[in-house]
Amino acid sequence: MNVAPGREEDKGQVDNPTPERWYNKTAYTVAPTGTQGTAGRNTVRGPGYQRVDFSITKRFPFGRARLEFRGEIFNLLNHTNFGTPDNNISNPTAGVITTADDARSMQFGFRVTW
Repeated sequence: MNVAPGREEDKGQVDNPTPERWYNKTAYTVAPTGTQGTAGRNTVRGPGYQRVDFSITKRFPFGRARLEFRGEIFNLLNHTNFGTPDNNISNPTAGVITTADDARSMQFGFRVTW
């Protein structure tokens, strides 16, 4: 990728990025075949990632055995974590985020140890 002339200061960043337009793809041009681009490293950055997981365990003695109950919640706050945008500026979907991490999920389990 090359940074388009006259656009070196903005590097494709937009004021309010959305999953449909994460960066300005017109700030970049395709590098000629057999050459390196001039865009530089890390000029396109994806969205941040926030996730809180929670787990609780309770053990109960049961004679010589032990019963354990476990509950786990992944992505407790149910924050949407988007994937990375399409960085191939030759694609019509350049700058578009099409993936996201899983929503909140819970699991429970029992374990008997003797």
